[in-house]
Amino acid sequence: MDYIVLFLLWIIFLYTLRIAVPRDRLREAIAAFLFFHMLTWIFGIGLTYAGLLDAPIRLFKEATQISFTMEYLVFPTFAVLFQLRFPVQVGFIRRMMHYLFWVGSILAFMIIIDIFSSIMTVTWDNLVRSFFNFTIELWLCRQYVLWLFHSPDIKRLDTYES
Repeated sequence: MDYIVLFLLWIIFLYTLRIAVPRDRLREAIAAFLFFHMLTWIFGIGLTYAGLLDAPIRLFKEATQISFTMEYLVFPTFAVLFQLRFPVQVGFIRRMMHYLFWVGSILAFMIIIDIFSSIMTVTWDNLVRSFFNFTIELWLCRQYVLWLFHSPDIKRLDTYES
């Protein structure tokens, strides 16, 4: 049953990326996806090998102890959606609410996956650690995308902060 859930996650999240990313922001989405993927992969490996994160059901059991689907597809998809819908030219409170919404969405997704499957094991301390971890990762991802697209050679879009 859990492998069916993994298969459905791949279908749902790939379809979400397909319909949520407009063609004119594809580069931005790819940059956010790959950078966040790198961050979650590094943090995920570190936390798993430290015994702070557990993924009993995973695709590549012999290769790694982390959940490939979560670290490679699910969490980076959330980061792409966070980046594409980031509020521009608004106050600090509105931007913080954006961070809280997306980090809360990731944590809620983790709780739902824990309740209805054995893909992840989520504990209270894991949620607290994940809250800070994902907040930092989303901030780093946002800063990277802003830095990457700050080059004068790239056409400016009205979605970037100056």
